[in-house]
Amino acid sequence: MSKKSLAKKIEKKLEKLLEILDQINEAQIIEPTDPDTWDSDTLYNLVENLKEALQLLEDKKSKQLNEFGEPIILEAGLCSLVDSYQEEEEDF
Repeated sequence: MSKKSLAKKIEKKLEKLLEILDQINEAQIIEPTDPDTWDSDTLYNLVENLKEALQLLEDKKSKQLNEFGEPIILEAGLCSLVDSYQEEEEDF
């Protein structure tokens, strides 16, 4: 994969991650010592946002295994994309 296409994929995933992080920050309204701020909807939204953030960061893997017995990567996550980008940088 070219460095330019890696950069575009990384940019898209980072933009989405920043949106999710903004939504995660909304949970900061909860104060442990103030029951009036304990909101189950906020907590359930936090769970969903954290799951979505993890999906962006981690590779999406198939249940099928390759010839080395490892899961086949269906879509590279942000961590893997950045690793690949940095490897491309080192090669130049």
